[in-house]
Amino acid sequence: MIILSIDPSSNIMKKSTTGIVLLDNTKLIDSFVVPYGATNFINWWKETGQHLNFDIAVVEKFIVRYGDSGRDNTVVQTVDAIKQCIPSVVEQSNVGYQSDIPDSILKKCNLWKFQKTHHQDLRAASRLALFYAMRQDIREVVDEIGDRVYE
Repeated sequence: MIILSIDPSSNIMKKSTTGIVLLDNTKLIDSFVVPYGATNFINWWKETGQHLNFDIAVVEKFIVRYGDSGRDNTVVQTVDAIKQCIPSVVEQSNVGYQSDIPDSILKKCNLWKFQKTHHQDLRAASRLALFYAMRQDIREVVDEIGDRVYE
C-alpha cells in the first residue's frame, strides 16, 4: 500500500516545516520538507504533490486546545489547506503513536534518519503512517513491520 503521510506545520512559525513521506508499506519512496504554513503546502501540492500516486493520504489530526496562550493552534489552518488539496485525506490522531510505533520500529524500517527538520517532521510523518496502518489493520503493512522487526 502506498501511503502519503503528512505532519503539518504551524501557519505562523517561520522555522516550522510540514514533513511529508511517501511510503510503500514500510519502505520510503520519497520525502519532502515544505516550509511553514498553508500557502506553502498549497504551492507544494500544485507543483509536486498532485502528481504523486498513493492509495491513502493521512494527516495528523490537530486538536485545538483553548485556554493555553502559549500553544500555537494555527496548525489547524495548515490542516484545513491539506484537506482542501486532498479531500480524501484521513485525519489520524497521534495519541499513543509513540508507544505503538516505538523508535526501534522506525529504525528497523529505515525511517529514523532524515535530513534535519523542525521537530523531526519526517520521522513524525513516518510514525503516523505506520500507526495508521496498524490501527486500521492494513495487513500488508503490519506484516512488513513484523518482517522488519524479526529479520
